Amino acid sequence: MEDAIRTTDDMASADATADAPTVVPTPMSPDDLTDLRLKLHRGGYLPVPVLGSHVAMKAAGKRPMMKGWETVCASADETEITRWTKAQRNCTNTGLLCGDLVGVDIDVLDQDHAHRLTCIATEMLGMSPLSRIGRAPKILLAFRTDAPFDKVQTSEFHMLDGTVARVEVLATGQQFVGFGIHPDTKASYHWPECSPLDVPLHELPVVSQGRCAAFIAAAESYLRKVGGQTTSDRREIDREGRKAAGLKQKEAPSRELIEEAIAHISNDELPYDDWIKVGLALYAALGPDGRDLWETWSAEASKNDPAYSAEKWGSFASVRSVTVGTLFWLARQNGWRAERAQRIRPARPTRSPVDADEDAPDDDDRPAIRIYAGFLHETVDMAEGALMQAGLDYYQRGSMVVRPAMVPVAISDGRKIDAQRLVDVKAHHMAEAFTRAANWKRFDKREGKWLSTDCPHRIAETFLVREGQWRLPVLTGIINCPTLRPDGSILDLPGYDAQTGLLFDPQDVHFPMLPRDPDRATAQRALAFLKDLISTFPFVTDADRSVALSGILTALIRRSLPTAPLHGFNAPTAGTGKSMLVDLASLIATARPAPVIAQGKSEEEMEKRLGAALIAGDVLIAIDNCEEPLGGELLCQTLTQTSLKVRILGKSVNAEVPSNAAVFATGNNLTLEGDMTRRAIRATLDAGVERPELRAFDRDPLAMVTAQRGDYVAAGIAILRAYHIAGRPGMRPPLGSFTDWSRWIRDALIWLGEADPCNTMEELRGADPKLEALTSVLAGWREVIGMDRVSVRDVIECATDQRPQLYGRTEFVHPEFREALLRVAGEGGVINGRRLGRWIGAHQNRFVSGLRLIFAGVSAGHARWQLQHAGGDATSINNGSENLRSHADA
Repeated sequence: MEDAIRTTDDMASADATADAPTVVPTPMSPDDLTDLRLKLHRGGYLPVPVLGSHVAMKAAGKRPMMKGWETVCASADETEITRWTKAQRNCTNTGLLCGDLVGVDIDVLDQDHAHRLTCIATEMLGMSPLSRIGRAPKILLAFRTDAPFDKVQTSEFHMLDGTVARVEVLATGQQFVGFGIHPDTKASYHWPECSPLDVPLHELPVVSQGRCAAFIAAAESYLRKVGGQTTSDRREIDREGRKAAGLKQKEAPSRELIEEAIAHISNDELPYDDWIKVGLALYAALGPDGRDLWETWSAEASKNDPAYSAEKWGSFASVRSVTVGTLFWLARQNGWRAERAQRIRPARPTRSPVDADEDAPDDDDRPAIRIYAGFLHETVDMAEGALMQAGLDYYQRGSMVVRPAMVPVAISDGRKIDAQRLVDVKAHHMAEAFTRAANWKRFDKREGKWLSTDCPHRIAETFLVREGQWRLPVLTGIINCPTLRPDGSILDLPGYDAQTGLLFDPQDVHFPMLPRDPDRATAQRALAFLKDLISTFPFVTDADRSVALSGILTALIRRSLPTAPLHGFNAPTAGTGKSMLVDLASLIATARPAPVIAQGKSEEEMEKRLGAALIAGDVLIAIDNCEEPLGGELLCQTLTQTSLKVRILGKSVNAEVPSNAAVFATGNNLTLEGDMTRRAIRATLDAGVERPELRAFDRDPLAMVTAQRGDYVAAGIAILRAYHIAGRPGMRPPLGSFTDWSRWIRDALIWLGEADPCNTMEELRGADPKLEALTSVLAGWREVIGMDRVSVRDVIECATDQRPQLYGRTEFVHPEFREALLRVAGEGGVINGRRLGRWIGAHQNRFVSGLRLIFAGVSAGHARWQLQHAGGDATSINNGSENLRSHADA
């Protein structure tokens, strides 16, 4: 196999066979490819699957296609490497990941210069046994380092022969192709002496960052010495030369001005490189018509060879690295300056935009977009295409275009930290992004040519209002750790995942390899690992602990669940650890403490804060330190709906956003009201001491997660993955509105022997102030009114009936019933009839303690209501009816 991937011919023999018929090597077989990569891995190298040159793509032959390949290849074991053969079928080339490995890449096409730079590298860095050739005379030398560093490189130089030269030291986070087929030569990469299959990594000579930086400085000096110029050098020389000639930018000089300038450049002692530059500048200015001027000027040198000068003139036609400004600059070095500044060629006839379409392309590698009147729709389409091609991380999310950004957020202790959130893209920023992604052109009638410009603002505005027509990737959310997709598969490759619409940004964190096929025993060990993390928290019951475990697991895969209940943490005293439990879940899922929002003084204020968090795409929303009963329409919808219409702050516009954040709440004696009681589970903590914040522990759970975050993520994923592989056996009837959460997270905990976290819901329901108020009203109604049909006015009069006392005083006959109605419909100390009617209508047909209020028709234009048993019998059960009939005339 080694003979198939490595030739021992040196560069000389390769040149000798260059004229032989080209035979394109075939890619290696899958078995040989796997064998090669495993041998490299055993030699200490980190193989990288690289797209084969046979694939019709721009990056073919040199680029990896695997998402997050740097992270994956750095940690890949032999099982993962073997898997690549099938998972990366088109990746038939093999690269080597740099880090401990260092590659000195001499990317120079002139053979003499490449040889000299190789000698400089050997002198300064040492002799390497490994040299790789892809397209001779370019060469790469392999070394290793004990202290990995970032890439260093020379500038990109334009050489006198028209080629581009650069020298790079490939280091951390990069790779170079070592084996396979070169995309340009269609021949195999070869190692003239030894290959990495012969020399393990630890036997390579060691280099340091300082020595590599010194070599790069020496290489840059050499390339400049032999006539290489950077783009900025060329622009500066051209600018100074034109200034000396009195020419404006892009004004073409006359032949007379050129003759005047060249007469000031002495040719007898002129260095060869400058002689070539003069010829290139003449050809750039005059084209083939400048031949006579070149030969006449060259003949002034005593060592001139007319035949050689004529031969050189013909070679200038293919080189565009020198402009006429260089000629004027060289003349300026000899004291010349133009006597008349306006010696320019006659202006060209005015051209139309169509005629000007054939202008020579500039050096900008961005796609060009020309602005034509009447083609707005096509221009916007092209702008979106350029944006997607540039890979600038812009996405569509609901009815918005968004981008990820780090912004400051508040956490539970009042501090602010930077967290990754989604930012709504405005028109000005969209115009900036389009300008970055494409080279915009407008036609200048005066110049008769297309000139570069910025993206017009109207293009950005038009694009942003194209809701429903965007082709940008759909972003459902950002995650900062591996997760499980809805189908149970593992999502652990950084980047955008088209299957789920999730953007996985590990933020430079390396996660351990996740178990693909964990069994129940593995899940039990993983669960024990998580339980140890929260073992010091004073949970009242096992079900309370299950709520905390559920919170951690829910935060890990919430993006893959359509809905999930709120996780509440309750304690009788501050300092028990409620907020810390939320921070633990957030640290594991995002590497940051949980950003918090306050409950607010009103439901409207709460909805604004909650809406802002949903628009920002937060992984986790924590409502901290709730002092009032927690509820509200938007919060209830957030928990049970997959998408919401949320008002954007400062605008009268509603934005549609996914509702896939894990929601938490904390509070001393945390109470939930209304429909929230069936949408939440709550853990109660009780330290049993007066000052729980003064307790001392031998561990810090937050520090434990910070130190071993990857292990805690792997443990949570292992639990849920094992339960999925086991077939997700049903453990309990699913919880309404939260079926997927119940059948995965809740049942997984029960499957492993933990208490049902939903056992805490009954206590929540019993503490619901709205339920308590309804219970009081029904009990009073039963005692005072009984089962008769009554109007709202009848109910109020019965509740406020009074009887006389001594000394002219009165008292309420049914004070408990009156107080119950005041709680639900009181206003200014009296029972408001309209409010009571709305309240009764909102609670009709709801059974509480076997009783409910039902609509009993309309009489005399007023709605009638009646109390009914669960069995439907409305017969009288007490003497309340007698009390009602005493007011029959009302």
